[in-house]
Amino acid sequence: MIAKSTRRFSRIRTLAAVGVTAALVAACGADTSTGQAGSAPAEGDPFKVGIVALDATQITALNERTAAQKKMKEIGWETTEINSDGDPAKAISAMQNLVQSGVNAIIVQTYTPDQLAAGLAAAKAADIPVFSTAGGVAGGGEAGAVELVAAANVNDKVIEAIKDKPKVELLQLRYTPGAPCRSRAEDLDAKLSGLSNVNVTRQEVKIPGGEQSAQEATAAWLQAHPDDGQTTFVIWPCFSEAAIGAVSAEKQAGRGPYELYTWDISKPAIQAIKDGYATGVLWIQVDKAGEQIVEMIKEWRDAGGSWQTKNVTAPSVLLTKDNIDQTLQENPELLN
Repeated sequence: MIAKSTRRFSRIRTLAAVGVTAALVAACGADTSTGQAGSAPAEGDPFKVGIVALDATQITALNERTAAQKKMKEIGWETTEINSDGDPAKAISAMQNLVQSGVNAIIVQTYTPDQLAAGLAAAKAADIPVFSTAGGVAGGGEAGAVELVAAANVNDKVIEAIKDKPKVELLQLRYTPGAPCRSRAEDLDAKLSGLSNVNVTRQEVKIPGGEQSAQEATAAWLQAHPDDGQTTFVIWPCFSEAAIGAVSAEKQAGRGPYELYTWDISKPAIQAIKDGYATGVLWIQVDKAGEQIVEMIKEWRDAGGSWQTKNVTAPSVLLTKDNIDQTLQENPELLN
C-alpha cells in the first residue's frame, strides 16, 4: 500500500513539473521550429558539440572529424565524440546520450534521417539542432548538411569506360547502411540499366572491417570469373578501404591490374593509382567538409530564429595517373 501511494505521489509530482515547464516555455515564447531556443549555453559556459562518429577506423570519416574538431577547438568550443561502429541503432543511442549530456548541437556522420528517426526526435524534443555530414541532404528536421556523395563524378567515368566493350564483368563492393555508398550504387545501377554487355556482381562489405571483407569478396569473384582474355574486368568499391582490399585480392590471385574506380583518398589509394591498380579515385576534400560543417553551425547560432535548413557540397577532384603527381606536389599533406 505504501509503495502504491509513493508511485501515485511521484506521478503527480512529475506531471506538475511538466506543467510548470510547459508554462515557462509558453511564457518565454520559445520557438522549437528552429532549434534555437533552449540550446544556447549558459552565460560563461563553452558551446558544446556532440559528434556521432561513423567508425573509429574509416579513414575518410576520421579525417573529416579531425578537421571539424580542430576548427571547433580553435574557436573555443568543446566536443564529445561517440563511436557508432557503423550501426544506425548505436548512432541513435549515441544521439540520445548526447542529448542527455546537454550538448548544444550534434553532428552525425553518414547516416540518413530515416535511419535516425528516434535520435532526431530526442534532439528535437530538447531543442538541439542536428547537422549531418555524408548523409545526403538534410531531412527529418535536421538543421543542415554537408553532402559528400559525388556519385556522378566517378560513375560517369565508369560508364564511359565500359559502354562500348563487348563483354564486361563488374564487381560492386557496396555498403548499404551508409548513405554515400547507397546513393553511389543507386546512381550506377540506374546508368547500367541499358547496358546489356555488362554483368554485375554485387557484394556487401562491412564496417568495421571494410578492407578485409572486400578482399574476401573480390577473391571469390576472381575465382568465379577466370580471365579469358576477351572480358573487361572492372572493380567498383564505394570507398577506398574496400578498394585497397580489392587490390590485395588481385595481387594475391596474380590477376590484373583491372580498371578500378572509387571514392576517398588515402596513402594506399595514392599508391594504387601510381601502381596502375586504381584508374580513378575521387578525392573528396573532407578537411574542407569538416570546416564547412563548423561554419554552418556558427551561421545557425548567428541566425537565431531566422535559420533555414541549409545544404552544401564538399569540394572534390578525380585523381588519376595523369594528375596524381601534380596534385601531390601541390598538396603534400595527402601523403600524411
